[in-house]
Amino acid sequence: MARHTRAVHLPLDTTDLSARAIASQLVALIAAGQVGDGDWLPSTRALAHELGASRTMVAAAYDELVAAGFLEGVPGAGTRTTVGATAAARAGLSSRAPRLEKTNVAPAAHTAVHHTDAVDLRPGTPDTGLIDMRAWTRVWRAAASSPPTTLSPWQDTDDAFTAAMSRHLRTNRGIDTDTVFDIPGSTAAFQTLAAVSGLTRCYLESPCYPAAAHEFRRAGLDLVFVPVDHDGLCVDRLGDEAGIVYTTPAHQYPLGHRLSVNRRAALVAWAKRTGSIVIEDDYDGEFRYGVAPLPAIRSIPGAGEHVAYVGTASKMLAPSLGAAWLVPPLPLRDAVQTYLRDHRIAVSTITRIALTELITAGELQRHLARAGREYRCRRDILITELEARCPDLDVLGVQAGLHVAILLPADHRDRDVAASLEADGLIVTPLSTFPRRSDSEINGIAVNFAQIDRSTARRFADCTATAIAT
Repeated sequence: MARHTRAVHLPLDTTDLSARAIASQLVALIAAGQVGDGDWLPSTRALAHELGASRTMVAAAYDELVAAGFLEGVPGAGTRTTVGATAAARAGLSSRAPRLEKTNVAPAAHTAVHHTDAVDLRPGTPDTGLIDMRAWTRVWRAAASSPPTTLSPWQDTDDAFTAAMSRHLRTNRGIDTDTVFDIPGSTAAFQTLAAVSGLTRCYLESPCYPAAAHEFRRAGLDLVFVPVDHDGLCVDRLGDEAGIVYTTPAHQYPLGHRLSVNRRAALVAWAKRTGSIVIEDDYDGEFRYGVAPLPAIRSIPGAGEHVAYVGTASKMLAPSLGAAWLVPPLPLRDAVQTYLRDHRIAVSTITRIALTELITAGELQRHLARAGREYRCRRDILITELEARCPDLDVLGVQAGLHVAILLPADHRDRDVAASLEADGLIVTPLSTFPRRSDSEINGIAVNFAQIDRSTARRFADCTATAIAT
């Protein structure tokens, strides 16, 4: 059936024409009820003509809102708002993290791929070769020149680190907080929150991060696995019993889905209603490709009472730093502080000082910009080679992070394909090995592209094609 331009008038301000402004104004119209759930929008061509803007600009705004979950494209019909878009907009969500603070990022030259003999494509590690060693050496030299104290790290309140990390979170993730605890890895955050929450149940994404499942099981919590789909965690499957909800909303681990804005709003509302705690593991939230970063769940108005935010340096810089940070729910702040002190949980003093120097000197921001460009290039290389040699495979999680999930044909078990690839010298992780619901099936492989080059990508695609052809 032929499509016809819909006569829909959107009262948009034409004095500021940019994709970002158009997207923001559309969210405002949804929040005000001028555009409701399921309403059709004008075509990009029609709206561009009405605004006197380029069609490319309008299409970019629509794409941003589709990626965030406010809109959906219907093949052969057009674009309309999603069910739940109004609730999400009224809850204060937007299609990107708010700009609470501007940071000047200097342009960086293209960085060459760091080659290595080992071809380990399992997810979890960045390319440490992208670190600017001059800046790295400078901050560690400054940290080493600080006079030692008689205090242990867990006794030493580091106001400079807290201020620097608070600034980083405001700038990059839209989180406005003055409470940031340093911890030696994300699992320390899981351990702490499980201990002080007073809750006995833990809801986990299916599939999920194995270390998280292990830590919550070790803490004695009853584990309940909740399905995920292309919009992330299925919030409507949580039930009514209070518990800890562990989620990776920016880039679901391991499948790579992004939690849509309406589900983020629904998750916070559910936590408020049931008295639950949401742990937002933002393990690679700084890396996005072609889409704006969705606002962190913790940045949603009113989320501070129920959402704990966990970030880590292991993907941004290097796992060897052993550094992460925790923003606890406001009611648990004192309990978390006491637990960390009593259990002597903290990042080493010299590491805190070095991280503080990296942030305050702008070096971390420059590194993230430089690494983000390089990782996007490497992701494109992997996808291009896969499309050329394995065009029928579904590749998930391409919009963010440092790894993708590749779904395999049902007649080829992922463990067999992984074994075949390992025989060829390529190590990947079968998706079926991740903790998940006992009644769910998943067949695919998780592949890290952070350290890949074109030769390795071509080799991987060739070997994968051979493995699924036999």
